[in-house]
Amino acid sequence: MTEQWYTIGSFTFPASWAAIIASLILTFLVLYFWNRKASDWYSNSIFTFLLVWKLSVIVVDFPTVMEHPITILYFHGGVIGYWLGLIAALAYIFVKKVDQPATVIIAWMVTVLVFEAVLHTLHHHYLLAGIQVLLNLLITVIYIKKAIDPGGDIWTGQLLVMFTLVQLLLSAFIGGFEFTVTTWTYLIMMTNLIFLLSVRRKHNE
Repeated sequence: MTEQWYTIGSFTFPASWAAIIASLILTFLVLYFWNRKASDWYSNSIFTFLLVWKLSVIVVDFPTVMEHPITILYFHGGVIGYWLGLIAALAYIFVKKVDQPATVIIAWMVTVLVFEAVLHTLHHHYLLAGIQVLLNLLITVIYIKKAIDPGGDIWTGQLLVMFTLVQLLLSAFIGGFEFTVTTWTYLIMMTNLIFLLSVRRKHNE
């Protein structure tokens, strides 16, 4: 997918940045009005991600930072910093929310739902955005119902896998399937959240 760029005043930014910011803000608002405790750990995990991503420039380009410390304010760790930030955010979630993985997964699904909808809309893929919103919303609602119902816990892992596959399948309609940072993020998050589910099950046994 060719990145679309937008300009507001003198600030130019890619569509993916707008999609990420929108997804984080809207997910936080949903959690804030639905589960105040969840909004707290969600905002803390996002802050952890951003802080590590920003400061990772020290690791990625240590000589430059030592020579010009001011670069910490203007640069970040790039892709390497992104993965370090994601690892840090996941570590925070595992420490704080191992006992409630369903809420973590719901937060993740809402984040992806908004991200994909905004991203495809800004790239003018309106039909795909509509289809993806409907499918993601359907799976998310079913997941919430299964997570609440007694005995429905057995379906949560399968629904998470289905949710992830939907993102990969629909993304493949645009330029074919390829392993991108977004693709790897979805797969890594799916794997780690399934692990979180298994930890919770063993803890309850």
